[in-house]
Amino acid sequence: MAAFNQAHKLKLLLLWFLRRREKRANKILEKKTLLRSDAYSTNKLRITFLKAILVCVNRPRYRALWMHPRSLTWFEMVDREYNDELWYSNFRVTRGTFEFLLNKVMEYIRCKDTVMRSAISAKRRLAITLYFLASTAEYRTIANLFGVSRSFVCLCVRDVCKAITSKLSYVVSFPHGDELVQIINDYEQRWGFPMCAGAIDGTHIPIVAPSECHAEYVNRKGYHSIIMQAVVDCKYLYRDVVIGWPGSVHDARVFSNSSIFKKGNEGKLFPDDLTVELQGVEMSPFIVADPAYPLLPWVLKGFQRNDNQPRRERVFNYRLSRARMTVENTFGRWKGRFIRFRKCVDMEWEGPERAEEAVVGIDNVDIVEADAHDIREALADYFS
Repeated sequence: MAAFNQAHKLKLLLLWFLRRREKRANKILEKKTLLRSDAYSTNKLRITFLKAILVCVNRPRYRALWMHPRSLTWFEMVDREYNDELWYSNFRVTRGTFEFLLNKVMEYIRCKDTVMRSAISAKRRLAITLYFLASTAEYRTIANLFGVSRSFVCLCVRDVCKAITSKLSYVVSFPHGDELVQIINDYEQRWGFPMCAGAIDGTHIPIVAPSECHAEYVNRKGYHSIIMQAVVDCKYLYRDVVIGWPGSVHDARVFSNSSIFKKGNEGKLFPDDLTVELQGVEMSPFIVADPAYPLLPWVLKGFQRNDNQPRRERVFNYRLSRARMTVENTFGRWKGRFIRFRKCVDMEWEGPERAEEAVVGIDNVDIVEADAHDIREALADYFS
């Protein structure tokens, strides 16, 4: 009996211990649940509070006016009263070239009027672009002169340059046939260098450092730039242009990856029947280059200079340098005319390349227009 009572007491004690343990576990669980609920409520309250702050700070803005008042007085005065000299000093093209460009790109840059506002004319769009390329003025200054917004100046330059590049791509072409023969004759008459069909060189255009791979665009002079390689004839007309290589790339690499290099090596650049025999050597047309370029049958560069250089080599280098100066003179005239490319071109990526292509076409058009103008003036004097 005593043993039974002892076992019963132990059983009751064990049950009491288990119930106590269960109650304690339930209390801990309830406490954790309560804490989680409080934390959730606190976080929810914080989120609601932050939303209220954002709503108060970012209240909807109501425009006080549809557009800022702007004036067209300056451009209207220029268009109406400026003579040809003053017009050229502002836009760096003659009125004749301006009208030619306007007729070419009008259908691409002209916009329709809407019930909200009248569209900005194609003439003003072209004038904005030329003024931008011909000066280093800020977007704000150009916007104030032409009565538009700063953002419109940026978009206008991009669209007009794209239209010019598209419509004037034909003006930059390598010469063939009678035109090639005339260029070779002009080089021999002006610079005393036979069978020369052009000069090739590269120039650097300063740009804003791109966000990616900016180190590749740092040239040997320490600033960010892109390279423009050009072949130019004796009349300073661009005949082939490559634009966009990073400033750190060597001229020889740009040349070896160009289309003119491929055509030259395949024998498709000059006709086979256009040859002369000089000092017992049959000679085809070629282009002249500086020492950075390779020596090829159709690319001629000077002898390496040294202190004991023979006279015949010095004379050859002098004659070649005279003929090659046409491309350097072209770059100098081009940057002096459109001085935007002498400074850092602060345009979005691919913008500088598009602008350079457009200006190259404009430069060729203006030279051709000037020649036609001289012919007309000479005939007018002859008939009078």
